[in-house]
Amino acid sequence: MLHSLHPRRFRSSPHVELKRLDDLAAEQRGPFRQLESDPDFHGLFVPKPPLRMNLQSVGQQTAELFQSLATPSCLADHDDDVIDLVLDGIFEIESDDGFVSGADALTVLRGPVDASDVGGLSRHALLHAQDLETSDPQALTMALYFYNRIPITPFWKARFATREAILAHIGADRGSLRALLERHWIASGRMTGWLSWTSKTRIPHNADDVTYKLYVSPRSERIRDAFEIVVRVLSDFPGTPFKIGDGAVGLLRPDKIVAYFATRELLGEAADVLHRELAGCDAHGVPFSAGLDEEGLLSWGVDPPDSDRALQWLGRESWRFWVAKRLGAALSIAKLARTTAAVEPWRFAVERARRHGVDVETWTPTAALWSMA
Repeated sequence: MLHSLHPRRFRSSPHVELKRLDDLAAEQRGPFRQLESDPDFHGLFVPKPPLRMNLQSVGQQTAELFQSLATPSCLADHDDDVIDLVLDGIFEIESDDGFVSGADALTVLRGPVDASDVGGLSRHALLHAQDLETSDPQALTMALYFYNRIPITPFWKARFATREAILAHIGADRGSLRALLERHWIASGRMTGWLSWTSKTRIPHNADDVTYKLYVSPRSERIRDAFEIVVRVLSDFPGTPFKIGDGAVGLLRPDKIVAYFATRELLGEAADVLHRELAGCDAHGVPFSAGLDEEGLLSWGVDPPDSDRALQWLGRESWRFWVAKRLGAALSIAKLARTTAAVEPWRFAVERARRHGVDVETWTPTAALWSMA
């Protein structure tokens, strides 16, 4: 619950500049030209050291508020957007330690922070990223996203040396399994890093639809058996595309097999069958996904809709990467904390994810984040 903030003053962060698009260098300006068609677009927030963050687009109302708070002032109204801007280091709030933002400001804004509902691999991943010496948000994002990958050794490089070797290893290049694949799917080479199969049964999809994804996470030693079971089960679910890593890097990641569904109900039905058929298979485990069994073999997530992107050139993000980016950005901010009142970086990141609309107990989007089918 947010504390009463009316006696406290806010100010614009001295570590952030508000710039119009034409004030930027050409290489910074180009990717944001698309935003000029938005009548509310004013410019960009640009960080100054020690703050490190991606350039952030700014609407007219927020830009006016940022400019007005060059002189510290109390705010008659401060909505969730203002609170988020304080947590992101763009605004600061007055405290007993001076003006603070980020992890220094969280207890001022909402009191004690409880992250006891975060456990398992996801908590381990956050603690790992917190312990890294870097505060670079991109490096922290990738540390979270890659967490729990098996190290690449000469053995694995030799076993999964080429796509052809992988297809032979999993039995997809011959016999009844190849026939089953060819009956229901079309092999696609369009996804970098993946061997993918597109269903011959087409399911309508529009820009506002989310995509439900099922992670099948066997240990790499068990991938041959697991893959055949996955294909046979999914053949009873028309319209289900799926993919598997196309090299040692992809097959040593925890989310090495991924299937896509139009609804949560269909995903659940397929997962129930897979849970029975894969009983006893050694599990790897996927951080920042919602578990469907005790072992960590099956879990799920929801990819953002295409309409969630303000800039279409950014491409579609996976659910886990969407989460990792926001956690990485929050960890970066929290590592700049300077007061004894600051919460631990991983706890700050968890709270920031909650405010983005993530259920941090299950690592799924809340109903308010996207329209869920």
